[in-house]
Amino acid sequence: MPAPAARLIYHPRREFRRFDCTAVYFDTPSGNQDPYLWNDAFLHSYCHITQFHAEPGDINLWVSGDRFPEFSSLYCDLVFVVASKCRWKNANQLSPDDPLVDSREARADHYRWYPQHRLTRRSRYTLKADPGQSFQPQDASGALIDILPCLAEYGITLDSLRAGMRAGTGSQPMTIPVPAGEAITQALSHAPITLHGAELRRVRLHHPELQSPDEETPSGTRSSPGAHSARCGC
Repeated sequence: MPAPAARLIYHPRREFRRFDCTAVYFDTPSGNQDPYLWNDAFLHSYCHITQFHAEPGDINLWVSGDRFPEFSSLYCDLVFVVASKCRWKNANQLSPDDPLVDSREARADHYRWYPQHRLTRRSRYTLKADPGQSFQPQDASGALIDILPCLAEYGITLDSLRAGMRAGTGSQPMTIPVPAGEAITQALSHAPITLHGAELRRVRLHHPELQSPDEETPSGTRSSPGAHSARCGC
């Protein structure tokens, strides 16, 4: 098995909402939600996933900035430590009762959106996060935490980040040294607030308005992969 890797995955800023005393940054429920937070094990099946080779043990840090590509802050909204890499039997079809599907909510919000990301030659995988090691870190006020200072301690400069995560007009995942990924994960695990999947799943169960639309796409027709890619920066 390959040695674990660590990477930064840049995406547009998430939605923000407070649910009673719990503040959450999450993907818009207007379409496919990826990575999917409202599950005991976070899920990742689509966005940027064909741009890197993932294996169990990898540390994927999902980040966003104040602007792209000339960001001056880099906020981590999800520490995703890969626990398993689950291959789909058919890259462009998934039955609701497939053992891969974690719950009815995960099916509605995440799994059934594969028509937006059709594959012709590649296999499709879903990455499932380690529930104990994966979380959304926040400071005491509920704000996301800037990880640029920690990256700088490992010699990863702002200029190298701006260049490494840029791909044309969009973004691409950037590999970082594993010790840097481990140090950031360890530091963020001591944040005043860490939201794990089990807590977030309870939020989803009490808030049905977080469900993605009934149609395969918001318009009721299949969208092209490019349309979704422009939204998520894939």
